[in-house]
Amino acid sequence: MKTLFISFLFCSTLILSGCDEEPLHMTCDQSQLATVRDLTGLDGCGYVFELADGTRLEPMRLFYCGTPPLSKEMTEDPLYDFEFLDGKKVKIAYEEIPDAASICMVGKIVKITCLEEISVVHE
Repeated sequence: MKTLFISFLFCSTLILSGCDEEPLHMTCDQSQLATVRDLTGLDGCGYVFELADGTRLEPMRLFYCGTPPLSKEMTEDPLYDFEFLDGKKVKIAYEEIPDAASICMVGKIVKITCLEEISVVHE
């Protein structure tokens, strides 16, 4: 009987411990609307995000080298599986990386902390 109670207690603890996890859905609090721009024609440039006021942001991207498994930092990066397409509308939140340098030099280097694609309805 004592063994059965201990087994029940152990299993209950395992089951209930999973209930405290935060949901994986990300919301972009304090985000800004942006448009993806393809600047690959300029030396050292790639895709950038352009804010409504014309400010351009160069996203700092993690490089995915080697074989899986990839680190948690890489797979949780909002840009990990993002498809860059010129003209795509998004909502982004970011942190400026003040000590980073760029060859492209068209805007601030930023770490994207949240990214949501916006579906545009054509009338």
